[in-house]
Parts: sequence; C-alpha cells; structure tokens
Amino acid sequence: MRRLLWIAFILCWAVYAEAAPPTGIEYPPLQYTLPKPERVALPNGVVVYLLEDHDLPLVDVEVRLRGGRLYEPAEKAGLSTVFVRAWRNGGTLARSPEALNTAIEDMAAILDIADEGDTIGITLSTLARDWRKGLGLLAELIRTPAFREEQVNLAKARAIEEIRRRNDDIAGIASREFAGLVYGVNHPLGRLPAVQTVRRITRRDLQEWHRRLVTPRNLWIAVTGDFDRRIMLEETCRLFGSWRGSLPALPTIPMPKEQGASTGFIAKQAEQAHVRVGHLGVARGVPERAALDVLNYILGGSFTSRLTQEIRDKRGLAYAVWSSFAPANPRGLFVMGCQTKSESAEEVVRLMKEQARRLTEEPPSEEELQQAKESLINSFVFRFPTAGDAVSAQMLLEIHGLPRDTYDTYIARVQAVIAQDVLMAARKYIHPDRLLVLVVGDGKKLARLAAQAKRLQAR
Repeated sequence: MRRLLWIAFILCWAVYAEAAPPTGIEYPPLQYTLPKPERVALPNGVVVYLLEDHDLPLVDVEVRLRGGRLYEPAEKAGLSTVFVRAWRNGGTLARSPEALNTAIEDMAAILDIADEGDTIGITLSTLARDWRKGLGLLAELIRTPAFREEQVNLAKARAIEEIRRRNDDIAGIASREFAGLVYGVNHPLGRLPAVQTVRRITRRDLQEWHRRLVTPRNLWIAVTGDFDRRIMLEETCRLFGSWRGSLPALPTIPMPKEQGASTGFIAKQAEQAHVRVGHLGVARGVPERAALDVLNYILGGSFTSRLTQEIRDKRGLAYAVWSSFAPANPRGLFVMGCQTKSESAEEVVRLMKEQARRLTEEPPSEEELQQAKESLINSFVFRFPTAGDAVSAQMLLEIHGLPRDTYDTYIARVQAVIAQDVLMAARKYIHPDRLLVLVVGDGKKLARLAAQAKRLQAR
C-alpha cells in the first residue's frame, strides 16, 4: 500500500511539474492590423468605405459630416443638439415622422443621429435582407428632411429641460465647468447652451444649418456587413451620386488661451467633493501620442497608476482616481480627477500636483514602463470589437486629417517608447506651474478651500 501511495505521489508531482508555467520563453511581438475597407470617392465628393463581413446577416452604415456644436453660433448655442433631434424625428418631405418610424420599425432596424462635437454621425443598423430599403430611407432622411415645426418645438423643449436639470449631477458640473475654466466660457470647447440661446433657435435656422453642412463634399459613408460590394456601391451611387453641393465654409475654431494657475470652487451641497486638476492638452496627431498614452497609463490610467497608489491605496482618500490626456482640435484637455471626502479635498489636490510634477522631474521605472506598454498593446486589439468600429475609426482618420496608417503603426510606436521619451513628453506637455484646480462640494465643509479659491457658479 505504501509503495502504491509513493508511486501515486511521484506521478502527481510529475504532472504538476509538467504543467508548471514556463519561464524564460520569449514571445514574438504582438501584431495586429485593422481590416482594410475599400475606399471609393464618388465624382460629386461623397467618400464611401466598404467592407464585406459575412459573419452575421447584418448591415451597418455610418455617415459622418464635419459639423456639430463646436461650429454653432454663440448666440444660438444648443443649435446642433436641437438640429440632430429635429432632423431624426421630423420625418422627410415624403414621409411623416410616424410613417418614417413605422418603416424603420417594420424592418427591426435602428436609425439614429448624434452630435459628436466636431462631427455629426448618422447610423443605420439593419438586417441584410432589408439593406436596400434601409439605405433608401437613410438617403431620404439625409437629403430631404422636413424639420416639421412640431418636432422642432419638442426638440427645443427637451433641450431646455436638460439645461434646467444638468446641475443635478455633481460629476457633470465638475467636468463641464472644468472645461469652462480651462478653455474659457466663451470658447466653443468651454461654452454651454442656455435657455435663452435655445429659445432663439427657429425652424429656419435648422433648415439653413442643414443646407450649409449636409452636402456631398462633406459626407463620408462607411458600410460594413453582409452584402456584395459591387451591388452596394451601385446602390450607393444611385442614391447619392446625383447630389450636388459645395464644400461648407465652417468657422475656424480659435486656439484657446493658456491660463495661469488658479483654483475655482463651486458650492454644491453634497457628501463628497469632486476634484479636477489639469490644463490645456494636445491636438490630435502630435508625434508624442504613444509616449503620452504610456505617460497617462502610469499617472492615472490604471488601477496600478501612481495616482491610484498614492490617493487610494496608501491613504484611502478615494475609491477611483484617474487621469486623461485626450486629444482634440485645436487643443484637448489634460485632467486628473476623483471624488473624495470634503475633508480630504485639499490633500488630494496636493497629491495630484505632486504626481504631475514628478513626471517632469524623473523618468518612469523600467517596471512601470513595461507594464504600461504591455497593457496598452494588449488592450489595443479590443478597441475595435466589430468590423464596423474598425472601418469607422479609419474613416474618422481621414475626416480629422490624420495619417491613414495611424492605427496600423500604433503597436510599433508604443513598443518603441523608452523611459526618456515619457520624461520628454511630460516636460513638453505637462506644466505644474499652470495647473488649474476646480473643486465642487459643500461650502461649509470646504470653508478654508472656498475662502482661498475663486467662487464660481455652475452654469
């Protein structure tokens, strides 16, 4: 019996040893290439991206045009929000809103229009068997919307109600007003719609906005799914090819002014304070993009980040703390943020400033660097979960004037980042002496901070 037990032990140990995780094995660098759509430019200026994907009997269409709230006139702020809703819900010249919605619902399709800031997106998702009908309805809505007065009034009423309720959410206040603090409340990136600006919007304004923006030379169409590319291209040409129009003259978004360091406070009765610290960020397409992604991961872009370790893990001052270096044109935002006890707000601000300064003084450790790079590379392949996402992302590169190989070269660019690159990017784009601070919270609990800060009002 003892001999049998000994043999069993030896066999189990052999199995364990065989199954032990291998060490010292070098894996080849991860390679990932986005699926490549076919790009076709119609003679009238419409650009079409096509990618067949026969995994599911679905067809997805995304239409983009340059426009959106960043280009609306200040005296009618909110125009683009009202515009996209009245456009989607106002029917067409040939169909009432009810008839259009019924036609879409009968196909179990989804059709939506959204303001994306500097673009407007129109999306259609339909079963493959119905794609012709769906594409026809989409073209009809794009080219001949009705903007019926009733739907315009409903869109305005909804926008006004949202304005009246937007300050119910303290996190929303912090994000909106921090943008106003950084960009200035009169800059398109810091401006907010008000009740009076929405009330000024008329049906004629929406019709004129459509006439200006929605032209074939300002239209990109991405089609992915279960279709034959030749037939799809023929139908797209039939629906959009005869359209004529010029390139819209959009206003230039002014470059925001650099602000000096300051602290703002907004009184809002709450159990916790919402903290934002940062300043102007970067434009799209800066050459240090990969290094900045590594930098942001190390600073506050993960659960192992420096901000998380210092503020959450060591001191228990916040459940979640984060940073962002999101690009935008003409300039994005660099921001650190968290929600903390009122009594901890000043300490959190101090710690955020310390970590921002530390990035400019010393390079990251080799462990931090490798962890950030591996995480960014491994997560990159999940940024485009569907073929439609991949095609849309490549279409947006063209709209934003970025190199078409931006995503194809991303992994290699991240792999090439060294510690000195992160330090140099931090010194170029992070300015500890210009950090702006905004705290939103209870004025009584934050009396000392409030007394030293500039009092602001939530708009």
